[in-house]
Amino acid sequence: MKKVLFESSIFLHQKVGGVSKYITKLNQNLFKHKISSKILSPITINDYLDNKKENVIYYLKFKKIPKFCRKIFFFINNFSTFIYIKFKKPDLLHFSYYNKSLIKFLDIPYILTVYDLIHEKIKSNQNEFEKEKLLNRAKHIICISKETQKDLIKIYKINKEKISVIYLGVENKKFKISKKKYRYILFVGNRTRYKNFDNLVKAFSGSKYLVKNFKIICFGGGKFLKHEIQNFENLSIKDNLNHVDGNDEKLFKFYKNASLYITLSNYEGFGLTLLEAMKMKCPVLCSDIPVFREIYKNSCKFVNPKNINNIRKGMENILKSNIVRKRLIFNSIPVIKRFSWEECALNTSKIYKKILN
Repeated sequence: MKKVLFESSIFLHQKVGGVSKYITKLNQNLFKHKISSKILSPITINDYLDNKKENVIYYLKFKKIPKFCRKIFFFINNFSTFIYIKFKKPDLLHFSYYNKSLIKFLDIPYILTVYDLIHEKIKSNQNEFEKEKLLNRAKHIICISKETQKDLIKIYKINKEKISVIYLGVENKKFKISKKKYRYILFVGNRTRYKNFDNLVKAFSGSKYLVKNFKIICFGGGKFLKHEIQNFENLSIKDNLNHVDGNDEKLFKFYKNASLYITLSNYEGFGLTLLEAMKMKCPVLCSDIPVFREIYKNSCKFVNPKNINNIRKGMENILKSNIVRKRLIFNSIPVIKRFSWEECALNTSKIYKKILN
């Protein structure tokens, strides 16, 4: 049985989130395909890691990284990975994130998953997550959408033969679905910059129907900042906005009960939250961007994320019509069936075996 080690960096970057969820779901499912995988993260802040599982190792768990401890924590995890590789001799390392400081010490092949090229596209300075060396030395690269693959080839000039597209997934298990929906619109995660949350708020405030009948619940992404609250007050919708935090179990309850899930991002690598919302029979309104068209086809209502009027009309169109909501939910059924963590793990195991044989 081939042995694969998952590198630890994402488990110090994320408490919860799509990337750490992807790595833990791979780790849970790979054994079905004759891959012996393990996550080694001696220090972690991540909620998905379960020490009771044989293929997960951590020793210290923090709610967040204490002040002045960031560099030492990453050093400890990197050093532990180096020692583990020397003595346990896994066949392959799979980077969980862009950890360039480890590659000069590696004497085994590694693969890398590229989730998106958002920082490159918005020209954000991200020296900590510099990708070029990692990409060039990788034995193989996985992209989570064709759109991400296209961006990778365009920006970093990577040979297409070195890249495989493997989509993310959602749980196959059946959830109890709520027939009665609550009168709120759900928004999940980061609200800054390219996420266009301000445009959602403006569009919402411009509709008497929406303001009178619905609230917006923001899950995660940090508490509302002063300037956000001031903006809500200026638009006379402060009482319509609520913020909540919680784990995945709590998030899925919010998906289940929401009248509408909305995301207006300019860029995404896949858009896992859309798939999760669909799994819970929640209609989805999203930005009309290539990656969402690639993955979600006709299962969403698409709008221009920069056009306030278009966003407002899109929300009203769904929330005023039971027929539209039912059609979106019906159209999402084949999408949900197409993307599973089991399929993701199967396709990833094929890449491992191809590299190692």
